[in-house]
Amino acid sequence: MKISLIRTFLWLCVAVQAAFFVFAWTTFAPAIGSMTIEITAEGVSTAAKLAMSSSQRALGAALAAVPLLVMGYGLWRLDRLLLNFRRQDLFTAQSVGHLRAFAGATLASTLLTIAEPLVRTLAFWLMAGGDRHMSVGVRSEQIILLLVCGLFYLVTRLMQEGSRLAAENEAFI
Repeated sequence: MKISLIRTFLWLCVAVQAAFFVFAWTTFAPAIGSMTIEITAEGVSTAAKLAMSSSQRALGAALAAVPLLVMGYGLWRLDRLLLNFRRQDLFTAQSVGHLRAFAGATLASTLLTIAEPLVRTLAFWLMAGGDRHMSVGVRSEQIILLLVCGLFYLVTRLMQEGSRLAAENEAFI
């Protein structure tokens, strides 16, 4: 698969994430013909979203934006890595740094995504009082993503070792 195609999918993913974020925290619901598409944040029903005040939706959006921005940073670093790969800069310190930053941002974003509904619930409770029910959920996709992040850290160590061996080989020639 060509790097330019992967980069196109990468930025399409960023655009879709941003669109879902906007729909999740506004009362606007996209429609296709007579069918309305309801998009809500994790743990928020459509009725609960519509019942929120604008300040609650703004607070919820601000809290939910943190993991999204961290993931956006990670995807930007992945894009930089792909550009390095296109230039054949495979085992450079810069490429290793980009991959490590992508893995770290993905790990941080996943952990923040797990914690965000709990923090949001606590913030809403402090803001308006009411129900004190809090729950934290971890989906199997998130656990797998955490494992993949660990694997990427291992790959960066292998890339560093490959870079060191290449430099050592150059020194002998």
